[in-house]
Amino acid sequence: MTVRIDYTDRHEQHPDTVKEYALEKVHKLLRFFDGVKHIEIVLDQEHDQHSAEVIVSAAPSLHFVGHATCDSIMPAIDRVVSKLERQVVKAKERLRDHHRGDSGR
Repeated sequence: MTVRIDYTDRHEQHPDTVKEYALEKVHKLLRFFDGVKHIEIVLDQEHDQHSAEVIVSAAPSLHFVGHATCDSIMPAIDRVVSKLERQVVKAKERLRDHHRGDSGR
């Protein structure tokens, strides 16, 4: 299955190194959850604050959203990916526990 990744810069054109860094970081999410279909990365700068937002769509109709703000764009990307890793792992555990059934009795 191929994953579509959209990248958007708002209010500032970030260098290609930032784009490559963000893409490398969000690819880590694919290790945690197999059903990822679409990832949207939105980088923004307002005043002196940089913000990163990542939206992950996965099967079956799961959506994960992470948002982080920092003085620099790289730590913002790191924070948002860390938040999403926790969300994805927790959702995967919930799905696994839900499908386990009553065989443990």
